Amino acid sequence: GIESKWHTYFEFDDSLGHNIPSQWDRSGRAMDELQGLPPSGETHRHINWYQGVCKKGKEMSDLDWKALIMYLTRAADIGLVPMYDLMNHHNGRINTRLEVDDKRALSVIALTDIPAGEPIFLTYARGGTESSVDAFNTYGFIEDYPQLWEWTDEGLMQLSRKNENHAYGRYGMGNSDAYREDGLRFVPNTEHHEVLVISPTLAALLPTKALVYTLGNARRPMADWEKLIAAHHSNLRISHANALADSAERTLAGLPTTIEEDELIIREEKSRLKKAANLSTVDVDDADAIRAIEYRLAFKKALRLISAVAERETFLNDSDEL
Repeated sequence: GIESKWHTYFEFDDSLGHNIPSQWDRSGRAMDELQGLPPSGETHRHINWYQGVCKKGKEMSDLDWKALIMYLTRAADIGLVPMYDLMNHHNGRINTRLEVDDKRALSVIALTDIPAGEPIFLTYARGGTESSVDAFNTYGFIEDYPQLWEWTDEGLMQLSRKNENHAYGRYGMGNSDAYREDGLRFVPNTEHHEVLVISPTLAALLPTKALVYTLGNARRPMADWEKLIAAHHSNLRISHANALADSAERTLAGLPTTIEEDELIIREEKSRLKKAANLSTVDVDDADAIRAIEYRLAFKKALRLISAVAERETFLNDSDEL
């Protein structure tokens, strides 16, 4: 109530003013516009958990919705922290780090001199444990570079299940324990297919944990990224790089629209939405749909970049093709 010392803080919060995928209509247009790309099927997992575990299957009240969305989009690992939740996310421009003491007090420490009036950046991605897919699903925004995209290739996994000698299983793609047995000691960041995109032309295929750890923990100049990624690719088996590129191409080929078509669709949709806004007839589902299209376009561009990188970069030659 208004007597609470937190009343002003809660009243100031505008979490419900920005639709995130968890708030999308489950049968609405925005869900379809993802075209099956991640996080399709996972957009409402937080709502499902809260309603099933905390509400015992009962309908959520307006207060329940505000509390859950506020926590999802604002909380630190230790909970809601006023002022901290005003800081912006940007993995490429991070200028702070967080410390939690033994009393669970949170400190924000500058990594460099931050001039007055400059934004204070941190990460919501927790050093590579959360991808650009997770950022979009939880917070509703498309990350600026660097981006970490991941997906699962069910088709390739099926091949390895049917043939135990398939290179996918032999080299351990999808299994970090198997990677550790590889003489190269190549440990991937996750068991998913993954690409770390630094710019529209620079990306690391199947990045290692060490390479991804920079996200949220430091700032790295472009020249340093270029050197690190070149070294990473020189130790990445060419069969792995080709398999990732094949998967990216299959994924793109299986989608109903191309990158070029999406760019045209977005322009048309934004023009239509602007006209609707002028008439005060904006449909929230249409706005959500545009965000979904923008997101899938960014994902598709990352997938297309994989093929370009696989063709031009130098990888470790091996005898098996996946």
